[in-house]
Order: sequence, then C-alpha cells, then structure tokens
Amino acid sequence: MKNTIIKPMEWPRMKLLIDPEIFFYGRCGMVRYYSALFQELQSREIDIEIPLIFSGSDFIEGKFQSIENLKKIIPAGFCWNKIVRVLNKVSKKRYYQKIKEGNYDALFITSPVFEDTFFSFLPDNKKTMMVVHDTMRCVLGPDGLYDPAGSNADRLAYLVDHVSTVFAISNQTKEDILSLTPIEEDHIKVVHTGNLLSLHLEKKPPITLPERYLLFVGDRTGRKNFRYFIRSIATWLREGQEELKIVCTGQSNKWELALLKKLGVEDKIIYIDSPDDILVYLYRHAVALIFPSLYEGFGLPVLEAMSLGCPVITSTTGALQEVGGDAVVYVDPTIATSILEGVKSIVEDPAKRQALSVKGLTQAKKFTLSNMADIFENEIKKSII
Repeated sequence: MKNTIIKPMEWPRMKLLIDPEIFFYGRCGMVRYYSALFQELQSREIDIEIPLIFSGSDFIEGKFQSIENLKKIIPAGFCWNKIVRVLNKVSKKRYYQKIKEGNYDALFITSPVFEDTFFSFLPDNKKTMMVVHDTMRCVLGPDGLYDPAGSNADRLAYLVDHVSTVFAISNQTKEDILSLTPIEEDHIKVVHTGNLLSLHLEKKPPITLPERYLLFVGDRTGRKNFRYFIRSIATWLREGQEELKIVCTGQSNKWELALLKKLGVEDKIIYIDSPDDILVYLYRHAVALIFPSLYEGFGLPVLEAMSLGCPVITSTTGALQEVGGDAVVYVDPTIATSILEGVKSIVEDPAKRQALSVKGLTQAKKFTLSNMADIFENEIKKSII
C-alpha cells in the first residue's frame, strides 16, 4: 500500500475591500493597528484595496499622499483642514462606489463611529467583517463617570448583529460584546493584538532625562486615570522621592498643570513628544511603566513595555490581566492606597524589578504581529470559502 501524501490546504487568493475611514484620524493607536494588520495580510498574498486619497498619518499612505506638499504653498489663511475634509469625503465616496461594484471577496469595516451607510451599497452575496476593540460604554471611576458613549454602543450592537464575522481583540472584549447584545458566541473570533511597536528602533530624546523615572504613556484623561493616580502618590512623591520623576508622553494643558501645582508636584513631571524610536528608549530606561487604567479592551502599552524589559504596574480591570499574566504588578485603580503600594513595591525593590523584567519578556512573546496575522488570515479565508 502506497503512503498517502497529505498536502497542506491551498487557499484561493482573496481580496478585501477596506473602509478607509480610520485612516482619516491621524496618528493614533487604531490607525497603527489597522495599518500593521493590512500590510501584514498583503504580504501573505491577500489582496488589500483601500480607496484612500490621503492618509492622516505616516503609518500608511493614500493614493495621492504627495498632495500634502500643498501645505507649503497654499495661501496664508487658507485652511488645510478644509482640504483634508474634502479629500476624506472623496475617499468615502469612492469606497461606496467600490462596494457597489462588488470586485472583492469581503468588506472590512474600520469606522470608529460605527457608521452603517455601506449596507445601502452592499451586494447580497458579499461577506462583511469588523474588529471590536472595546464596547465604548461608560466607566465608573473613583471620582465620577467617564467616557459617556452616547449612541455608539447602540451603533456597535447593530453592526455586530449584522456583519458576517466579528473579531474581538481580547476575551474580555468578547465578553463585553456578548453582554451588550444577544448574539451567538461563535459569531465572535478572539484575535489578541500583537506588538505593533518597532523594537529595533531607538533614539535618545532631545532632552536630558532624569536617572530614575516612572513612565506614563498615552492619553491621561478620563478612564486612563492619571488624575487619580497622581493624587494617590503625590505626598509620597513630594516628600520622600527627591530623584524620582514621572515622564509623560505628549504635552500638558492648563487644567493638568493647575492640578499638579495644587498637589505640589509640578516639578516632578516631565512631558515629552514620543515618536516610536523615542518611545522605545523611554521604555528601556524607565523604572517602570505606570498604566492604572479603569478599563481597557486590550492595553497595548503594557505589551510594549514588557517586550522591552520594562516592569509594569497596571490595573486589575478590563483585559489587562489577560495581557500581563503573572509578569506585572496589579493594583486596584479605584483605591489610592493600592496604587501607592504598587508603585512603592517596584520603585523600592530592584530585585523585583529584575524578576518582572524577565517575566515580561517571556509574556510578551505570546502576542506578536505574526501570531495575530496568522489567526486573521485563517479566519478570513474560512469565512469567505
């Protein structure tokens, strides 16, 4: 009897039509996510078509990205933002036309406001898919209600009910979707976010950094919980930590500065713009990342920090335990003493920092862009065949 040779399944080449809307939003986390995902899928011989005239970020280019050179020559007082809004409308119009033409296997939705106009143009036989990052509902914090979602939760529930395939970036997000709308559990596929930061890039910041600093990455408003965090450690930071500083990415505003002055810690906070290469440097040299968020659908800064050997202090909420595993220090983000003790446990114990650094590097290997794209590729092809 001859041996039977089992060949791996050969998938036909697929084509995805991509909603360009997310790429109107500038340089943000979701734009980074979709840019990395679609570029990786393109490298795996899945054809990607994005009817995008102009991109608002450097992660991906529109068809006529060079139009940005007009900024240098347009008359004074002429509003560049008006030009961009017109270009975005043209991109969206082309997108709807492409949907109607039907030259694709599946439509991939990216709208962060969950628009559903595309259904009016969608042929009956076409598959649709979307990624849910979180359900955008209100979060009750220690000092009030954050992030009111308005109609977004209703819009999201409607789309989840009507698209062919839903991807959730964590098990937590999947559970949140199921609590938001009554759908079958197997309608949702979990695909953990991979690390999207280019770890090989590193550039020393243009300012002199302190010897010891805690790093706070990203937005500091609302559910990111910076206000409560800094109030929780202010006395300890002001009275017992002469050398320790807090480095925050991005810039401040008068409301935040007023709070810091009132707490007496304005000289303890350093602000710095952080493109990827500088962000890598900040992670590598920080005492720890502090990420006391009240809710996360995933929590990418935790993964980024772990992948660079930076110890992490984060919350027990949302998907953060799913990402951090046993490689981080957890705090209750609604209890000041919990936050303070978590910070002190890292700052005052170098052996603990070293142990967490090693554990974090191992934990981060579970969440790679390649692993993420593998699952997307298989699920997309299964859903289309």
